[in-house]
Amino acid sequence: MSTAALKKWSLDFLKIAFVSGLVFVFLFGNPVELYQTGGWYMVWTLFWKSGLATVIFWFGNGYMSEVLDRWLPWTDKPLKRLLVSLSLTILYTSLAFVFIFWLWTFDDFGWDFMTMLNSLRARHFIPTLIITFFISLFLHGRTFLLNWKQTLVEAERLKKDQISARYEALKSQVNPHFLFNSLNVLSSLVHRDADLAEKFIRQLSDVYRYILDSRSKESVPISEELQTLRAYLFLMDIRFGGALQTHISIPENSHGFIAPLTLQMLVENALKHNEISKANPLQIDIFMENNDWIVVRNNLAPKTILPESTGIGLANIQAQYQVLAGKSVLITDHDGFFTVKVPVLKG
Repeated sequence: MSTAALKKWSLDFLKIAFVSGLVFVFLFGNPVELYQTGGWYMVWTLFWKSGLATVIFWFGNGYMSEVLDRWLPWTDKPLKRLLVSLSLTILYTSLAFVFIFWLWTFDDFGWDFMTMLNSLRARHFIPTLIITFFISLFLHGRTFLLNWKQTLVEAERLKKDQISARYEALKSQVNPHFLFNSLNVLSSLVHRDADLAEKFIRQLSDVYRYILDSRSKESVPISEELQTLRAYLFLMDIRFGGALQTHISIPENSHGFIAPLTLQMLVENALKHNEISKANPLQIDIFMENNDWIVVRNNLAPKTILPESTGIGLANIQAQYQVLAGKSVLITDHDGFFTVKVPVLKG
């Protein structure tokens, strides 16, 4: 615990103890009678014992609530969390009450613990349990509302990130650089190979049609994504020639879904960040792992000067899959390869 946290905890401890001590002395006790009976000693004894009892119940249940927040959040299994919270509250309150009762009756029983236990009655325990139950209910309710609010905020943030990712994917393909490069390639093909130029136009059209058709969809079949990816790779193969080597080993009839344009964005990310030449070709492998992940892996040849960013980032892809699958996109960079694994979405 840091110094600032320890200082805050100590101040909270003292404030709760002081306030609860005053409440018990003036509301539940009679300070005049206490003073007449035993002087300031009786008043002080009721004050500090009441304050200590309150903070034991308060901080104990509060700490228990914090621990459960880490191991069993309200948002995951609320019913199970409620039952566990109630059980632990009753158990902790019972043990804490025995300790506090012993503290209050120490003048009568001393260290004779068994005799003290035999003197316990339900009328001693039930009021304390009811009070602690409401304190615990307040603490758990407050935690639940805070977690619920945080979940809503996080869901909204992820939703915005997902929309941003779709927008960036669309913007990346209609930006002047992509269109300029495609038209340059097309112009060189028109007089050299009319049939290839015609095919280039069809494939370019397929890519744009897919982008427009899928922009409002959360996921598409893997087969559709692969079909458009092959059209996109055809355009890149014409542009880079033998300097770009791609290998796709995913069956066309693979089951499962994927966020639209994921593979195209990952390929484009590899093209943008690596040198591509016939002497040092860029190799991109796309395959499926255990039917649960689609892997895009390329060799590393980082550019010394990166071109102007189109705004596409792996963070956007990660945000999409956090919303759609509740899983993280796995990214590794070692042994001369850059690898991205995206989870296969189930229908």
